[in-house]
Formats: sequence, structure tokens, C-alpha cells
Amino acid sequence: MEEQWSLINFDDLMNSILTGSRSVDGPIDIYNNRRDTLSKISFLNLLLSYENIHRDNLLEILHRMYIMFQRKINELQRNDNVRVMMDHINREWYSPEYSFTVHNPLSSDFFNKNNQNQTKYNDSCKCCNQMQHLCQIENNIPLNLSEGENHPLEHHFESSIDSCKETIEYLQENKKEIEKIIKYFRSFNLSMFIDLSIKHKSLYLKLSGKNHHDDTIPENIHKIFSNFINIHNLFYKQLIQYYHYISSLLEDISQKCDKMTKLHQNIQAIAYIHNREGEVEESDSEDEDDVLEDDVLEDDVLEDDKSGLYIEGDEVKIKPKEKSTSFF
Repeated sequence: MEEQWSLINFDDLMNSILTGSRSVDGPIDIYNNRRDTLSKISFLNLLLSYENIHRDNLLEILHRMYIMFQRKINELQRNDNVRVMMDHINREWYSPEYSFTVHNPLSSDFFNKNNQNQTKYNDSCKCCNQMQHLCQIENNIPLNLSEGENHPLEHHFESSIDSCKETIEYLQENKKEIEKIIKYFRSFNLSMFIDLSIKHKSLYLKLSGKNHHDDTIPENIHKIFSNFINIHNLFYKQLIQYYHYISSLLEDISQKCDKMTKLHQNIQAIAYIHNREGEVEESDSEDEDDVLEDDVLEDDVLEDDKSGLYIEGDEVKIKPKEKSTSFF
């Protein structure tokens, strides 16, 4: 029987990493329900152990954590003593821009739009599968169509191809947006945050000229910045994986759309083939008539030749009829 583990309350987990009392990069202790067995688990695996967190919504969960750290860092910047340390590190790195500002890289409707990716893909695939099924039973559909007459599957083909093209455009648009977000992460400078992740509270007090205890500076402030770096990296990595996932959907539905378009062309070609056969037969009939006329003319000439035609110079003449001999 599989062991049942007692997971940490999710809100307590979030609060512990925001305050630095728990590190994201270290193993996390969890006990079984009997509290007699201890297991160590990574932060990411712990997240995926919660019932309402899975691979499909992991990106959204990590984004929420990223926003929580964004607010936390903005809060710390408003602390005068923390600000002195940030300014000091910024000067040490000779950075022309203040690199401790964290922005929300996603638009407000990002997840609303991207949650439709799988739905639109599934709908388009369903249309393509239905068309393949209809084509397999096409023997029951009459194929002898006159010019200008629509094929019985024409409407189904048009709706299926239009559905695929709409899905392709939708996925391409979202893919371009994700590419811009990835570009933002690639240009994000973590150097100064890494520097802050090794600066303990005592250094903040020393730099600010305070030797006494200051409750406004978190005890584990270095772990707060360390946890932000790891959440930043997890979010970035998951976004790249999601980008490849969208690319795979786009590639697959594009292939299905191309296949459907070719199938549509083949069906039409077969349906109207008897018209082209009729044109060929008519053309062959005209050729046969021409041949027959030539044969008749040639036969007439031969028959005339037998009855007395002959050539003298450039002229065709008739031989005089022989006089019949009468025996009376």
C-alpha cells in the first residue's frame, strides 16, 4: 500500500519562502500521516503533490509566486536600510539602470487566452477526424457531379479547413507573445540579486551605521532574494517548456490542415473526373469523324480511278468509255 504523506499547508509554505524561513533550493521535510516516517522532497515535487496543482497549471502557479516575490521586493525597497544596500550594490556593478525593479512579464489576459489553446486544438482535430471518417464511407456518396454542382462533402471540408486555419493563427499569435516574454527573461540581469542573496542582515546594519537590532529588516533577508532567484528560474524554465508545447500543437495541426487540403483537392478531382472523360471522348469522336471523312474521299478517288480516271501532265482526265459490241 502506498504511503500517505501529510503535506504542508500551502499558505504556510508560501509564507515560509517569502519570509526566508524556508529555502526553495533545499530539501523539504514531510511526514507520513502516522508521523513515524520522514521523507525529504524537492520544492517542485512538493508543489506537484498538491491535488489542485499539476503540469497543466504549473506555469500559472509559478507566475503567482513570481508576483508575490515582486510585491515582496518592492516592499523591501521601501525600507531605507535595505535601499542603502541596494544602491551600494548597484554602484559596485556600475549599472546605468536600477536593476532591482521586477515587472510582471505577462499580460493580464495571458492565461485566459492560452487556456483556449488546447480547446481550439482539440476542436480542430475532431473536425479533421470526422472528415477522414466521412471520406472512408464516401463509396455511399454519388461521385458523378455535373459542372457547377457542389460535392456533398464540400461544406464539411470548408468548415474543417477553416477551423484548422483559425487554430493555427491563434496558436501563432500566442507563440509570438511567449517569445517576447522569453526575450524579457533572457535579458533580465540576476547578477545583483545573486549578490544580495549572500548579504546577511548584519551587513545591512553595518552599512547603514546601525549596530543595534532592526526589526524592519527580515532575519533571513538573504534567503528571500535567494528564493526569488530560484522562483524566477523555475518560472522561466516552465515558460520555455510551455513554448515548446505550443510549438508541438502548432506543428501537428498544420500537418493536419495540409493533409485535409490535399484530401479536399483529391476528392474534387475524382468527383468531376467523368466530365473530363466526356471531353476526351468528344475530342476522340471528332478525330474519328475526320479520319472517316478522309477515308471516304480516298475511297472515292480509288473508285473513280477504277472507272477511268487518269493523270495527264497536271490534269486529271476521264478515260473515254469503251463502245459496247452488239451481237444483234
